[in-house]
Order: sequence, then structure tokens, then C-alpha cells
Amino acid sequence: MFKGDSKCDTLVNNMSEAFNSVIVIPRSKPIVSMLEDIRVYVMQRWEKNRQKIARYNDGDIMPNIKKKLEKESSYTNN
Repeated sequence: MFKGDSKCDTLVNNMSEAFNSVIVIPRSKPIVSMLEDIRVYVMQRWEKNRQKIARYNDGDIMPNIKKKLEKESSYTNN
């Protein structure tokens, strides 16, 4: 069962903090312009991620995980 009350006085979510920092300027605009700016930002971010993943064609393991795996496997004898 999930309880809705907080166990600490400060809740920080890095994703929402990052998003809020990006939309500081659009928040001062009228609602339609603000939503258009946010839509453009999200679409550009998605496209950037699509381009990154399109360049990746090295199997099923993603690059950061692969680096961590190689680092951990270098500690073993096998």
C-alpha cells in the first residue's frame, strides 16, 4: 500500500527540476505560446534522442551499461 504523506520535508525530483529550469522563459508567455514553446522543446529533445539511438548499432547492451560492465569485468580473473 502506498501512502501519500511524505516522510521528509523536502522532495526533489531531478527530472521535474530540470524541466522547470528549461521552461522558465516560456512560463512568462501567454498560455498558447507557452505550450507551443514546450511542445517544440520536447520534440527537439525526442529527435536528439532518436538520432543518438540511430547511431548506436552495437548489440543489445547500451553504451553506458557496456562501460560499467567492462569496468566490473576487469576486476575478475575470468
